[in-house]
Amino acid sequence: MAITHLKKTALLLVILCCYISTAYAQQSPQAVFDNANDKLEAGNYQQAIVLYKNLEAQNTVSGALFLNLGICYQRLDSLGMAKYYFLKASHFDETQAQAKKALDYVENQFSRQSAVLPKLPWDIATDWLRYNIGATNLLILGIIILNLGILLFITHWFVDWFPKYLRMSAYILIGLAVVIIGSGFYTRYIEQRYSTAVMVTQKVSVWEKPQSKSSLVSQAFEGYTFTVDKYKSNNHSGWAYVRMSNGLYGWIPSDQIMIL
Repeated sequence: MAITHLKKTALLLVILCCYISTAYAQQSPQAVFDNANDKLEAGNYQQAIVLYKNLEAQNTVSGALFLNLGICYQRLDSLGMAKYYFLKASHFDETQAQAKKALDYVENQFSRQSAVLPKLPWDIATDWLRYNIGATNLLILGIIILNLGILLFITHWFVDWFPKYLRMSAYILIGLAVVIIGSGFYTRYIEQRYSTAVMVTQKVSVWEKPQSKSSLVSQAFEGYTFTVDKYKSNNHSGWAYVRMSNGLYGWIPSDQIMIL
């Protein structure tokens, strides 16, 4: 009789769990987000993280979602994860200012700071194009200008008004289009090959080769930022080939970082 009673209790628990899961699944993303915000305000950070990450897994993302995830991890003293989500929030216009303030605060809390080499001018330009215009928009803009240039060039054959200036303007537009399209392809290449990553564990060794018995390059600590070469990393499961902010290159286990 006792075994039968336990089986019934277990069955009821399974049914209850299924009912709760179904109830959450039927909630709108906004309802889940509001529920997560309530958990955050009440100090239930782990529960809030679970709800926020459910939305992230469904690709229902926003600057506010990433900002609040960063706040949750900051309150839990997981500063690497906090930095990762604040960086993601900084790419949204509505949360950019708040995220940058939060990043400044978090950066000052890390016990170890990495040396940072200044970015090269073309790296700064490429980052600006990636985050403010985008490779696709560059390509579209370049194609539009190219078509205008071709149209002007054809027009100068049939129009008697200032054909020389029309031809010159066509050459300028075509040249500008080539530069923009080239920038678009280069930006797309950079987007596909490289990503920014944040160290989310306390400490990790950076190795010369993708194996822990190779020569040691450096040590990395929570909050360090890397540039990940995805092409090289894809050939070595479990490892990421990175450029550290101090200019050194090496390999680290991929489970030690979060890639933006």
